[in-house]
Amino acid sequence: MCGIGGAFREDGGHPESAALERMSLAMRERGPDDDGLFLGVGVGLVHRRLSILDLTEAGRCPISNRDGSIQVVHNGEIYNFAELREELEAQGHQFQSKGDSEVVVHGYREWGEGVFARLEGMFALAIWDVQRQRLLLARDRFGKKPLYLLRKEGRLVFASTLNAIQAHEAGHLEVNQEAMECYLSHGFIPHPHTIWQHVESLPPAHYGVMEGEGNLRVQPYWQFSGQPPRKISVAEAEEQLDEIIDRSVRRRLVADVPVGGFLSGGVDSSLVMARAAAHSPRVNTFSIGFEEAEFSELPYARRVADHIGSNHHELVLDVTAIYDILPDLVWQYGQPFGDSSAIPTHVVSRLARESVKVSLSGDGGDESFAGYWRAESGVYADYLRRFLPDAVRSRALPSVARVLEKIGQGSVAERLKRLDHLASGAPGATYSNSESWMDTLGELKGEFFRSHPEDHDLLACRVGKPFPEGDIGVLRQILYDDFQVLLPDAYLVKVDVASMAASLEVRCPFLDKELVEMAWSLTDSMKLRGPKRKWLLKRVAAKHVPEDVIYRPKLGFALPMGHWWANGLLDILSELMSESRAVARGFIQKEPVQRAIDQYGRGNREHATRLWLILWLELWTRIVLEGSMDRASSLLEVLPSK
Repeated sequence: MCGIGGAFREDGGHPESAALERMSLAMRERGPDDDGLFLGVGVGLVHRRLSILDLTEAGRCPISNRDGSIQVVHNGEIYNFAELREELEAQGHQFQSKGDSEVVVHGYREWGEGVFARLEGMFALAIWDVQRQRLLLARDRFGKKPLYLLRKEGRLVFASTLNAIQAHEAGHLEVNQEAMECYLSHGFIPHPHTIWQHVESLPPAHYGVMEGEGNLRVQPYWQFSGQPPRKISVAEAEEQLDEIIDRSVRRRLVADVPVGGFLSGGVDSSLVMARAAAHSPRVNTFSIGFEEAEFSELPYARRVADHIGSNHHELVLDVTAIYDILPDLVWQYGQPFGDSSAIPTHVVSRLARESVKVSLSGDGGDESFAGYWRAESGVYADYLRRFLPDAVRSRALPSVARVLEKIGQGSVAERLKRLDHLASGAPGATYSNSESWMDTLGELKGEFFRSHPEDHDLLACRVGKPFPEGDIGVLRQILYDDFQVLLPDAYLVKVDVASMAASLEVRCPFLDKELVEMAWSLTDSMKLRGPKRKWLLKRVAAKHVPEDVIYRPKLGFALPMGHWWANGLLDILSELMSESRAVARGFIQKEPVQRAIDQYGRGNREHATRLWLILWLELWTRIVLEGSMDRASSLLEVLPSK
């Protein structure tokens, strides 16, 4: 796990070494153990190393073949590197290291552009072919590792972080209006957008080729299958899934440094760590909880830790932790990012880093096995759309919702309202933005958007593209949407940045190619059976984890935001808004934000997420865009009385 970057000049000139050094320093948390630099005709490559495999000098990047004609920088892990190495050695290739990065060098020599489809793991990488003056960039299938590109004025600049590109350009970047609009509407910025104009994110499962004065050629090397679900018995599917999960976990335990794992007390992380403990007794597990008991899953995490016999570590998080953490975390993300669970993710990563360098996580299980309410609601909305006429539905469902509210079933009523809203819209329309500013965006946007074109399709950015091989059914399309957009651009970005800011590598067994493809091949009923989400996965998990942990309501890795806003954060945001830099820049209007603050102070809790988006945007404007606030600051410094 590392940070990579580089620059390519179409005219063959030498990239500026000082700019490359700035780029490297901006990624130092991603690779505190070592740094590397390659300068050649028309190209420069930088690397920050977090040593995981082959800790010797031979394992450092940039790594090359014996004559130096192939140079590679690599971020991530290639889990099938041992098998690839054996195959390449049989073809006569001679290796100098014992790590995974070198298989990219020899794999490219042997298979050319076909090497990317052979790699199984999480990676972002660059290959410089000296003889052909050819640069290749690639990203793993599911977007676990980020890779950002700046294409401008005959140059291509790339890096693992937006901060590195900003440092290379000495801050001379302009804010992207469409990206800002996406952030305020969705809480994150979907690819290819980034917050900077001319800077984009390379899509997952794609590689790009740049040579001479031609344009960057980007193309996919993997795609989900268009074949219909296969016919398989529950018993057979259960056995296969259990074996694949175990195999995936074992692959991710390979390291030359200590490996542990996050343990939230939910299904996915509990199953991952149960399988890890079977192969690594007394494995370290790490959990974060909250003082607010209704938000804390520590009791379940402890129960699983006792059951699997792990060496368990935990920490209770309160609001005071945010004051010192948030400014630096805002800088680490490099662009506005609205998922408040980035805070506990970073804190648990710091806790883990005290004992290990690598941590396993349960990310990816919900996307493959329909673990989220939106998958279930999308299927139900489709049923309503097809079987209940619009006129009947529009009258009946709101009436039922009102009755439910009167008898104290407000949460059920709210879901019924959302289903009615979903069923009224086009299939696939976004349905996760009810807590954002999307519905009031016209009122919120400031002068910055005055020249913004009106043809920006916010829903298309959020939902993703239709499956290329035709209709695959409602549930599969929803899961496909998540794999295209929400997983790589929100959830995996959250984990990657939050963990790498603590110099910790996070590995995701559920994002194994074999496992994802197996899950994709299953029928809908194996994933969603009535109201039972992750049906087959829970059956497998119940073999290894106590059933009372598996079959309980999903809580999720979130902050007790209502309590925290009422105990300091609202005062901090109010003070920031008194001289708002986001307002001064024209990103937002002050009045709707102040109205939301006032309403929240009077007990209207529906604005919690909207206010969090504004808090992050305000800090990003000051820390990243302007540099008027130091990333090492505490939020307490904002308050005049402190």
